[in-house]
Amino acid sequence: MPTNPMLQRFVEHIQKTRLFSSDDKILLAVSGGVDSVVMTHLFLQAGYAFAIAHCNFNLRGADADADEILVRHMAEQYHTDIHCISFNTTEYAKQHRLSIEEAARKLRYDFFATTATQNGYRYIATAHHNNDAIETFFINLVRGTGITGLHGIRQKNKNIIRPLLPFSRQEISNYAAQHNLPFHEDYTNNDTTILRNKIRHNLIPLLKEISPQIEQTMTRNMANIASAEQIYNQAIEQKKQLLVHKPEQIELSKDDIGQLNPRTTYLFEMLRQFGFNAHTVTEIANALNNTGKQFHTTTHTLLIDRDKIIIKPLTTAQFTSQFAVEENTLSVSQPLHITFEPAEANTITNLQTNNSTIIVDASKLQFPLVLRKWHTGDRFKPFGMKNTRKVSDFFKDQHLSLFEKNEKWLLCNANGQIIWIVDMRMDDLFRVTNSTSKAMIIRHLPQN
Repeated sequence: MPTNPMLQRFVEHIQKTRLFSSDDKILLAVSGGVDSVVMTHLFLQAGYAFAIAHCNFNLRGADADADEILVRHMAEQYHTDIHCISFNTTEYAKQHRLSIEEAARKLRYDFFATTATQNGYRYIATAHHNNDAIETFFINLVRGTGITGLHGIRQKNKNIIRPLLPFSRQEISNYAAQHNLPFHEDYTNNDTTILRNKIRHNLIPLLKEISPQIEQTMTRNMANIASAEQIYNQAIEQKKQLLVHKPEQIELSKDDIGQLNPRTTYLFEMLRQFGFNAHTVTEIANALNNTGKQFHTTTHTLLIDRDKIIIKPLTTAQFTSQFAVEENTLSVSQPLHITFEPAEANTITNLQTNNSTIIVDASKLQFPLVLRKWHTGDRFKPFGMKNTRKVSDFFKDQHLSLFEKNEKWLLCNANGQIIWIVDMRMDDLFRVTNSTSKAMIIRHLPQN
C-alpha cells in the first residue's frame, strides 16, 4: 500500500468505487495545469498503465505551445505514450456557430474518444476535482436546471472517469508542491468575465465567510441530491412506460397525462428525450385542450390530438410534390408503390377488393393521373354513398389525427377528380358497372 496519504486515498478510492481495473490501460487528458499533472503523477506512483493525450487549442499563443512542450517532456520522463493534436479552435467555433468554450470541449472529447478507440484504452480520465464539482453545481443552478444538474460531476460517465473528484484544489496544489511537480497556470483562470471563474473567485469566498466549511457541506449536499435523483429517476422510468411506441410515432393519452402529479414535471422528463425544453413543455401542458396545436424541436414534432399527444420524428418522409402517372404505366415506386393492372371487366367478378386494392372503370380515367396530398376544399363521393363530402370531413369521421391526414395520398384524374383516397375509400363515380368493359385494378403494395 502506498505510504503517501494522498496516493493511498487515491488508490483506495479507485478500488472502493471500482472506477477501473488494475489491468485497464487509461488515457489521461493532460493540459499541463496542476490538476492533470498531479493526476498523471498519481497514476505513475500507483503503477497503473496509462498514456497521455494533449490538445493544443491555439488560443493562448506561446503559452499554449509551452503547455504542449511541458506535457511532451512529462511523457518522455515517465516513459509513456503521448497523443497530441493541434486545433484551429476559433475557426471551428465560427464554422459550427459555437462559443469558444463549447468548440474546445467538443474538439477535445472527440479527439479523446477517437484516440481511445484506435489504441485500445479502456477509459479516458479527466482531472476534475471536488471544487470543480461544486462550481458546476452553482453554474447549473444559475442557468436553471432540473435535479440532474445539481449532483455535480459524476465519477464515471460511460468511458469517462474522474479519479480526482474526492480531492480539493488545495490538496492537489499541496501534492504538487510536495513532489516539486512542474506545471503551467492558465492565465484565463483569473478572467472573471467567465462564469466559472466568477463563481470560483467571487461567490465561493463569500460563501466561506458565511460558512467556513462550505466545501464539505456542498459535497454532502451533492451526495444527498445524487441519492434523491436515483429515487426520482425510478419514478420517472415508471411513468415513461405510459409512452406507447408505434412504428411511426410515439403516443401518450390525455387520460394518462391527467393522472400525472406534478404534471409538468413528469411531462418534462418524458418529453426531454425528444428535444423539448422546460419552457416548451409548460406550453404543451397548458395547451392540452387545443386540438391540432403543434410544437417542434430540431428532431421531432408533437401534435395535440383529440385524446392523446403524438410525437413523430422529423425523419418521416413528408412529400409535398405531385407525382404524375402516365398512360400504360404498370407500376410506380414513388411516393408509394402502386401497380396498375388492365383487365377485362368480365374476368374480375370474383376478385376481392379492400382498402389497398380497388377496381375502377378504365374508361373514366384521364391521364396523366396524379398522386398528391389532400387540399382544403377537396371533395369526393365516397364509394357506396349518393352525395359528395369534403375530404376533411371524411377524415374527421375516420378519427384521423392531423399527422395521419397529412400522410394520406390521393389518386386523381388529370382533370382533378379524386379517384381514390389511397388505403381508405375510392370515389363512387369510378365504380365498375354492368356497362363497364375495361377495368383497371389498382393496388397499393408495401415498400420493398
